[in-house]
Parts: sequence; C-alpha cells; structure tokens
Amino acid sequence: MEVTVERPAPCVAKISLSVPFEEFSSEKQKLLVNAGRQLRVKGFRPGHVPPQVVEKLYGKEVEQETKKSFIQRAFERAMEEHKFKPLTNPNLELGEAAVLAGVGYRHDFTINLRPEFTLGKYKGLELDGEQRPVSDEEIEAAIEQVAKNNARPEPAGDDGLAEDGMAVARVEFLWNDQQLFMREGLRLSPSSPIVGVEPEASKKALTGVKDGATIELPATFPQDVEPAEARGQTGLCRITVGQVFKVLVPTRAELVTALKLTDEASLVARVREKLEEAAVDMEQKRIEQALVERIIDAHKMELPAPMVEDSFKHRVETLRRDLAAQGTPEADVEQQIDAQSGSLRTQSERMSRGYFLIEKIAEQESLKVTDEEVVKELRGIAERNRTSFDDVHKYYREKNLMSQLVMEIVERKVRTFLREQAVIKQES
Repeated sequence: MEVTVERPAPCVAKISLSVPFEEFSSEKQKLLVNAGRQLRVKGFRPGHVPPQVVEKLYGKEVEQETKKSFIQRAFERAMEEHKFKPLTNPNLELGEAAVLAGVGYRHDFTINLRPEFTLGKYKGLELDGEQRPVSDEEIEAAIEQVAKNNARPEPAGDDGLAEDGMAVARVEFLWNDQQLFMREGLRLSPSSPIVGVEPEASKKALTGVKDGATIELPATFPQDVEPAEARGQTGLCRITVGQVFKVLVPTRAELVTALKLTDEASLVARVREKLEEAAVDMEQKRIEQALVERIIDAHKMELPAPMVEDSFKHRVETLRRDLAAQGTPEADVEQQIDAQSGSLRTQSERMSRGYFLIEKIAEQESLKVTDEEVVKELRGIAERNRTSFDDVHKYYREKNLMSQLVMEIVERKVRTFLREQAVIKQES
C-alpha cells in the first residue's frame, strides 16, 4: 500500500492511499477465512465454512471491512510519519471507489488537525492586583441582605400587600377570550413586575391588595407565547390572589440567635470573613482570566475551520434564544445577530486559541486529571442537582461528555497554575 499526504490548508491533511489489486485481494481472503471460522452455515461444520461460501453470502460486507482495514492503516501511518495530531477522533469514510483488477483500491480522505505552534512565555507574567479591603459599608449592606434572606412570611390580613410583601396567586394571560398561559401558586410582589405588564401599573395594582382579590391588567404577550400570532399582541393579564403575606425581617439580635452566634460583634466578624473569602475568590478568578487573555493575545495560530464555525454557530443560536426570550421582534433579532456576527466570530476564534493553549500548557507542565478527580467532579454535580452519582455518571457517559468534563478540570488546573506562577503586584 502506498500512502501520500498533502496539506491543502494549515489544519487539514489530505491522505491518499493506493492498494494494488493483489494486496487487496490477499487481505480480503484473510478476512474471508477468519469470517468462515466464526460463522454457522447450514451444511458445514461450525468454524469450517469455506471462503468461497462466505464470499457468496457476505462478500460485499467483507470487502467493506477490507477497505476499512487499509484506511485505518493509512491514517495511522500518516499520523505517525508526520507527527500529526487529529482535532477529534476521525470518522474515516470509505467512499464509493470500486476495487478493480489491474487497478486495485484507491481512496483519499481529509483529517482536521490541531494547530502547530510554539508555546511562548506563560510563567512569571506580571499583573497588578486589584483586591481592596472590605469596607464597613459593604459589611452593613451584607448584614441587611442576610436579614432579608432569613425573613419569614406571615399572613397580612387586613393590612393588605405591602411593597416588600408577597402574594401567592394564579396568573393568566388572555387573548380574544383564549387562555394563552396559566400558572397556579406564583409568588408576586409589587416590587417585581410581571412580564408583559407595565411595571408601574403592576406595582400600583398589587400594592394593598387583599386575600381573594382579582386584578385585570393590560398585557403585551412575550415572543415565546403560543400561538405564534399572539406574540407581541396586547391582551389581558388576570391575577387571582390566593393569600397575601407580609415579610418580617429579623432584627440583628434575632439574627444573632438564628445563626447561633454569641453577639452582634461575632455577626460582624462572620460577615466580614465571608466577604473577604468571596473577595479573594473573585480576585483569583479575575487574575486567572486576565492571564489567559494575555496569553491568547500573545499567540497567533492557524485554527481548524470546523471548530471555529461550530463555536460561532453555537454563539449565534444562544444569542437568538436570548433575544427571543427578552421579547425582541423576529426582524430585530436577525438584525442584531448580523450586527454582532463579527464580534461573535472573534470570540469563537479566541475561545479556540485558548483551548489549544490550555491543552498545550497542561501537557508541558504534566497537569493531568486522575480518576479520583473525575469521580469527585461527578459527585459534586450530583449533589448540586440533587440526584445520584450513578445517574450523573450514566448521563455523561451516554452523551459522550466525559472528555469535555476532563478538559474542564484541566482548564481549572491550568488557570490555577498560571495564577500561582504569576507575579501579582499589590499597591503599597
């Protein structure tokens, strides 16, 4: 078999193979013999089916297997001799080429490759730190938020719904006497407008409302409502109030007791500690992202076109869904996509460069992922989604997401490594 390789594009290899008829026939004969040892055919002892009988029954299938064998060998030879690194595990197409006497089997196929580039400086990069001490004002605001988070509802009774209160209600969207939407048990507040209803009108109508009240307000239906002809049209939002609650925010003394602390000073200390931890985490993530962006800027490389195109299409579809969810008219959606397409493609190219850079840094620094780390990651996903480890493991395996999960762990390791190796200059 003769194998030749061409490079029609920087991240593409065209592999051509030519197999003489005699060599192809010899390989096919071996497969026929092996198949005869596995088959059960009436009139022949198991494992003793003659090659000519196998040829008659399964000749086409065996010929396809023979082609696969030569294509796989051609691929492996090209990768070994030229030190190519495929972009993904390739699907090697057989093509429609016939095997002809005196000609043999000829076929060519293309493989998308990872880019070839030299890794520049990535350790010891200098960056200005931006972390600031936690202020007293931030602590006070955080304590207020903690108090709100620990607030408890109580029936409002004759007091009605306060601006910071909550009502449990049924909400309906009606259009031409047709019910487009209905949800029971929705939690409403005057401070949180209903989608499609003018905020001030919603706030005014809900404030002071009591148990059992019914409110009807004009509404403009969002872009995801069914039927499609109702989208952007005006109709009615009917709110049937079940029960109204007032929200009681605990005092600081009550908060200290609820959190099992000793006094208000310990509350302030606890909140300061949490804010400082959050600030450190945020600063570390900022540093890591800044370092990755700087490394991406410093490395230029040819990129596999299919990878960039897939990323670009994904970003376009995400933007399209987001705009539709915001109620943007269809004509404006496409206009905004056109306006942002250049930026989306640039983001796709940077993401692709970052992927290969992180991969190469991990290889250079031997930052590998262990089985224990994968299991830990899957257990964390299971806990966050309140499901079992086995279910998460099965899902990732069946959806072929394990390699993506491993790469996510690798990226975190690389980002941590870059930050730990960087020189962070703090203001004096």
